[in-house]
Amino acid sequence: ASRPWPTAPRMFSDHPTAGPYAPPCSARCFEGVARGTMIGVAWTFAHGADPPSPTATRTFAGALARNCFGFASFLGVYSIVSCTAERVRQRDDVLNYVVGGATAGAFAAVESPALRDVAKASLATGCVCGLFYFLFRPPPRDNYLQH
Repeated sequence: ASRPWPTAPRMFSDHPTAGPYAPPCSARCFEGVARGTMIGVAWTFAHGADPPSPTATRTFAGALARNCFGFASFLGVYSIVSCTAERVRQRDDVLNYVVGGATAGAFAAVESPALRDVAKASLATGCVCGLFYFLFRPPPRDNYLQH
């Protein structure tokens, strides 16, 4: 059976991750939130709730909720911003992921009272996301958004 879309990079499914046949940004955001929730559960089970207390169940449930919310919101913001940047710029390149990472880093550090800390977190997260793109990007391809 032939596919109605051109060959594009694939992650875990048979659908392209970039280009005009990629899922909408809302679906990519939901996927980021779902992955973040799973990471939050795994993180909580791996690290537990610190410190142990007589109300361990309540402490564990609170840690689970905090970790799930933190990872889910971070990956949700990252996914929606990088996808929106891709759609607005009509290009699938490293800048989309740097912008997504910088926005997610700023979002994660927004509780900090110092604006300098928020800027440092934003810059660092954007740089790490750009580095990951260069290290783990799919093989070179045409820019599918310009077909």
